[in-house]
Amino acid sequence: MDATLLHIFYGFLLLAAGLGAGLVNTLASSGSAISLPVLLMFGLSPLDANATNRLAVLFATMMAVRTFQAKRLVDWNAGWKMAIPTVLGSVAGVLAAESMGRRDMALAITAAVVAALILLLTKMKKVLEQPAPGVAGITTAGLFVLFAVGFWLGLIAIDGATYLLLVMVLLFHYDLVHANALKALLGFLSTLVPVVLFAGHGSIHWPMGLTMSAGSMCGGYLGARLTMHAQAKVWIFRILVVVLVLEIIHLGIQYVAPLIHPVHALTAAP
Repeated sequence: MDATLLHIFYGFLLLAAGLGAGLVNTLASSGSAISLPVLLMFGLSPLDANATNRLAVLFATMMAVRTFQAKRLVDWNAGWKMAIPTVLGSVAGVLAAESMGRRDMALAITAAVVAALILLLTKMKKVLEQPAPGVAGITTAGLFVLFAVGFWLGLIAIDGATYLLLVMVLLFHYDLVHANALKALLGFLSTLVPVVLFAGHGSIHWPMGLTMSAGSMCGGYLGARLTMHAQAKVWIFRILVVVLVLEIIHLGIQYVAPLIHPVHALTAAP
């Protein structure tokens, strides 16, 4: 195939992956469980794929914050207080990610994709649909949990939005609408810092990241439109389960199998 046509084909694949990630993030979360393995399939190292994936997340959360702010749903006073432990945690997560070896990072990504699948199948996210009793407000325990969530967001980020929502609803007692607004703000801030740190160390593949970001923004817009259709989430759930299972198989063959066969492991990249 001609090199130009090949690059165009790769561009469409990245746009499609970004579109799928943005669509799934809007309707069901776990979008990074699609985009991150795709970047690995394109030949990026686990660290570079992990770093590049943040661009799509950054643009998506930025658009979300803008939308929520237009409706005056962002609690900025509470948001800035929550941002301190979340951002500090994300910095610690980035430092941990950069210190991990290639195989360790790949295995961590595989584990995160498996966790995303388990979260879907156990339907833990339905907890978010039940209003939590109590008056909305920040708690000390919740701030410590936010540091841990921030660490996860800095390390890998898969399903981090769901964990933020769980904290907002179960520990801070916000209703789902205002919890989503705060989730978007914290998601943006805790992604911005890793992007700056990863970029400073040259870990971001900008052409791939920006191409996927364009698709992610389109997917987010399409997802917002599809929320009006009752069957949309059902089909997204089914498709996401199939995609995650296929990705787990691919990642398992690529990164876990060599651990089972020591001879292959000795010849694999460190």
